[in-house]
Amino acid sequence: MDKSVSSSKAGMTYGVYLGLISVVFTLIIYFAGLVGESYVSWISLAISIVFVSWVMINFRDKQNGGYLAYKQGVGLGFVTFLIGGIVSSLFTFVLFKFVDPGLVEQIVEKSLDEAIQKNPEIEGNMEMVEKMTRMFVNPTAMALMGVLMSAIGGIIISLILAAIFKKEKPLFEEQAEE
Repeated sequence: MDKSVSSSKAGMTYGVYLGLISVVFTLIIYFAGLVGESYVSWISLAISIVFVSWVMINFRDKQNGGYLAYKQGVGLGFVTFLIGGIVSSLFTFVLFKFVDPGLVEQIVEKSLDEAIQKNPEIEGNMEMVEKMTRMFVNPTAMALMGVLMSAIGGIIISLILAAIFKKEKPLFEEQAEE
C-alpha cells in the first residue's frame, strides 16, 4: 500500500505558511520604514527559496517515504509559491489600500527620484514617467503582479529545486509493491 501524501495538498498547507512568513516579513519591513527599498525584494526571494527547499526536503524525507519524484517536487514547489503569493498579495493589498494608503505616494516619489538619478535626461518627461509609475504602483496592480510573479518565479525556481532534491524510487522496489 502506498502511503505517500499528496504533494498538492502539502503544497497548499506549506503555501499558507510561506504566505504567513511573507506577511511577517512585510510587517517587519513596514515598521522598519524600508518599504520600497530594492534590496528587500531580494531578501524576500531568498527567504522563499530557502523555505521551499526545506519544504521539498521535509516532504521527501518525512512525509513521502524518503522519495521525491521530479514531477512531485515541481508541483509541490509551484503550489507552495502560488498559495504563498496569493496570501502575501492579499495582505499587501490590504496594507496599501486600507491600512496605510500613503505608502503608494512614498513608493512613487522614491521611484521617480531613482529614475532621475539613473537617467537625468528623463526630467523633461516626468509627467509621463509619473503616470506610468502610478499605473503599476497601486494596490490592485501590486497584488496582481505579486500573484503573477509568484506563479512565474515559483515554476522556474521549483523546476531547479526539484532537480536538486529529487530522489526517485528504485525501479525494482516499485515492481515489488505491485
